[in-house]
Amino acid sequence: MPVVGAIEKYGGAVTSLNAIAALPARRVEENLGYGRGRLSQGYCILLLKQKLTPDDFEFEGTTLRSGGRAGLPADNIAADRTRRRVHDDVMAEYGGGGYRSLQTRTLLTIPLTGASRVAKVLPTIRHNDKLAPSEQYPMGGGFRQWTLKRPCDFLVAAFVDDNGFAHTKDLSLSLRDDEPHVVDNRMRIYRYLETA
Repeated sequence: MPVVGAIEKYGGAVTSLNAIAALPARRVEENLGYGRGRLSQGYCILLLKQKLTPDDFEFEGTTLRSGGRAGLPADNIAADRTRRRVHDDVMAEYGGGGYRSLQTRTLLTIPLTGASRVAKVLPTIRHNDKLAPSEQYPMGGGFRQWTLKRPCDFLVAAFVDDNGFAHTKDLSLSLRDDEPHVVDNRMRIYRYLETA
């Protein structure tokens, strides 16, 4: 796993911080569309630290669209790959120039701090080619998602361990529902994630 506090390069699927917040692992799984237990052994929360350009990303709809594809995830990889990509649908509707214009307008709504900033979850349990897409990536909670086409700079802002503790460079607080101060803990971690 990466070191908390480090700046590292990552591409692939991203969302906004408000989908992750400082929630227990199961709620993050439901928001992002990870199968039950995928985050149970811990995960890193990564925060984008650079401005994006239209060349950096593609639209993937929301986390309701598992893998950025229309319809529900399939029970095997071959069938899952036949689902239409949101990116292709948007490109077909708007054309190349319209797509780029939409990207440019979207970038105006994505700050480098705050609840709408770009974030990524890096699970300790990695992708498993043997699991069906329907099991590994079920429909999520409807938060925006994009694919970064190239690695970009991310801060490894926090690691949430298998006991539900969020660890930053300066804090270690429980996010578990049974923690007496869970609301305060979550607010402190979330404020940090908004501003880090």
